[in-house]
Amino acid sequence: MLKELFIKNFILIDELHLEFNGGFNVFLGETGAGKSIIFKAIDIALGAKTNKDVLNNPEKNALIELTFEQGGEEVVISREISKTGTKPRLNGAMVTLDVINQMREKLVDIHSQHQTYTYIQQKYHIDLLDLYIENTDSDFKAALLKYKEDYSDFKAVSKRIDEIETSEKENTERIEFLKFQIDEIETAEIKENEEEELNSELDVLSNLENLKELTYGAYYSLNNDDSSIIDALNKIKYNISKAREFDQSLNETETAFIDALENLKDVSNTLRNYSESLEANPARLDEINERLELIQKLKRKYGDIFETYEKLKAELETLEGGFMSYEDLKNRQNELLGSIEKNAKNITEKRLQYSKELSSLIEKELQGLNLECARFSISVEETENYLPNGKNRVEFLISTNISKELAPLVKTASGGEISRVMLAIKTVFCHVDKVSTIIFDEIDTGISGKTSVCVAGAISKLAQSAQVFAITHQPIIASKAADFYYVSKEQKDKTYVNVRKLLEDEKPNALAQMALGDVSDNSLTFAKELLGS
Repeated sequence: MLKELFIKNFILIDELHLEFNGGFNVFLGETGAGKSIIFKAIDIALGAKTNKDVLNNPEKNALIELTFEQGGEEVVISREISKTGTKPRLNGAMVTLDVINQMREKLVDIHSQHQTYTYIQQKYHIDLLDLYIENTDSDFKAALLKYKEDYSDFKAVSKRIDEIETSEKENTERIEFLKFQIDEIETAEIKENEEEELNSELDVLSNLENLKELTYGAYYSLNNDDSSIIDALNKIKYNISKAREFDQSLNETETAFIDALENLKDVSNTLRNYSESLEANPARLDEINERLELIQKLKRKYGDIFETYEKLKAELETLEGGFMSYEDLKNRQNELLGSIEKNAKNITEKRLQYSKELSSLIEKELQGLNLECARFSISVEETENYLPNGKNRVEFLISTNISKELAPLVKTASGGEISRVMLAIKTVFCHVDKVSTIIFDEIDTGISGKTSVCVAGAISKLAQSAQVFAITHQPIIASKAADFYYVSKEQKDKTYVNVRKLLEDEKPNALAQMALGDVSDNSLTFAKELLGS
């Protein structure tokens, strides 16, 4: 059960700390006093969507903290809200909202006006029936889970089969084209850096005469002229050697000069050999030009030849065998269909069986809520096609008048009747889903008089097996609560919501105010009678 609630800087609440007991707890106050803010805070702490608009002071973070008692141990769930996001925590440790939502399913059931609207919509009725069966029959839960998994796989496999069947011709043509492109690139046998190497060779062959003239001219100037550079350097070498005989400090200078002279002689020989090796080769020149033209053609067609080649091979591999073969897919499809058919049949049988049981329980609760002539039935029809959750259409049917036939809940029940249907459903589910805390946000919509007495009795009975919180404007319902929490607004520089737990001697005044709008002898007498009944 929920033991403590702490709220700070949330909407109109500056700071609030409340402690709770088990049984029936009721929140009272004028319309617009802010009662629903309390339940909204609990809802958000348990994973509901929120944003920065809930911050009372935008410059500070909001904090909502819930302390539950579960199995003799305390469970603390909190959520800190800032302008940039939220931080959910479980027992002080940061967790994801998925973890909080899983805890929520075990701890609290919050029934809001939105949930009432959801319950009357036919598309949600199958989920409610399945929830009841799952809490009663573990085999059904396993069968439904297996069905959903197989159905999802079946749809995926069927889609792939359709794609193969509709695109088989296109794929065949694409495979042939890919093979042609790959073969064209492979036949060319282009190597890495080949284009750069060919262009270098082309430059040499295209400028052969210039190269021969320049390199031989350089050689001739160095070594084959009456006034060649090397002859002149030999004379210089002789002079340095003679000078070194008179001054040994010129040893290094002589050595360096001799090394430079020998290097120059090597350069001279290299230039001569290079010049003599240059021979015209028109055939090789044509071959290079043809090769470069082929490379340019492939580059215009494929861009980066080597990168495109790898992509083409990968695509071909995928089309030829990267996916499960068509025959394997068909076999898998038939296997899944067999499992789906088997589980769908089992699921339908369970839904038919338990729909009667759940209908009877809800009908019994309705008759105790001043709907003595109410009849309630859950229709389970088999659909033509398989659906994500089976092969059934489920709808809640009701008749509140003995002279009228059963009809869809969404079309038949009035506002007050729907409130009682919701209470009946909650009462039944409380015994099967084992949630320890139930919150009703204005369950008394559209009811009064004797009906209020019946609803009050039903909530009191429910509170014997679960902790119940409710907002109500009905003094008859409120009178059945063990603890009263009075909500009011305080106007200072800003508007603030305050909540305080009423003392025993304050309860009659609160009920008197609810009943007749003021506290008088008559209203107090009425309030005390309600509390004593």
